[in-house]
Amino acid sequence: MNSVQRNPVVGVLVTHNSQQFLVELLDSIDSQTRSLDQLIVIDDNSTDSTRSILSERGITAIASTSAATDLSTRIASNFLQGVRCAPPESIVILGDHDDTWLPNRVEHQSHMMASFPQAAMLASDGYTTNSTNSTSSTNLTLRSTFPVPAHWSELTTRAQFTYAVKHSIATGGASAVRPSRLPATIPTGWLHDRWWSLAAVSKKAMVLDSVPVINYRISPSQQVGLDTQAQHQGTKDWVRHHVGNAGRSIKRSADLAFLLTGRLNK
Repeated sequence: MNSVQRNPVVGVLVTHNSQQFLVELLDSIDSQTRSLDQLIVIDDNSTDSTRSILSERGITAIASTSAATDLSTRIASNFLQGVRCAPPESIVILGDHDDTWLPNRVEHQSHMMASFPQAAMLASDGYTTNSTNSTSSTNLTLRSTFPVPAHWSELTTRAQFTYAVKHSIATGGASAVRPSRLPATIPTGWLHDRWWSLAAVSKKAMVLDSVPVINYRISPSQQVGLDTQAQHQGTKDWVRHHVGNAGRSIKRSADLAFLLTGRLNK
């Protein structure tokens, strides 16, 4: 009988003073119907008991090497560091330190990525929960907050990219990626999930998935995360916002030109 070779499935977490949520997250990872082949944790200078909790679980945290002061750049650098530690042909499941994973997350996302071998990124759904109880739903999902057109699959790559530039279509904590198909770097000022989702869309390598895989915690202490304001702006407000941030917009346009050059279908 021929053996079927499968790609290793690796989890990548980034922690920073995560003691309040970490045990619950790790318990949810330990309770998966399909275990990870490896768990990589990048710790960004935690001063609480985060590293002790990890050590008690037999997990050695890797110290962040990022020197960035900009928060988005620093978070992106930490996740990129973790992804680079995974085998190149692996499937990497991303995780935020304050969420919990639903029991079949690893099984579902590894199966989905295997079903789409050309995918660079899989953006699944999740239930949003409150700050104190990760199982108490707010009656919203990530996809209901960040909707995509019902006819998404019928859009041209250019139309998908145009939509994705204005609207977030992927939340990193509910996503899986294939490192071999990701850009080698993330430009300064971008969050990892935002850049990788645009890169995946530009190569027709984004898979949008309606199945919830996490409980996404909305907490007052969040520094980045669920922000719906830009999602609901009209065109005039959106343009006004970006004109008001002209310096950043010009840089981002230059960054996006790299993805656009020679990659989009007309």
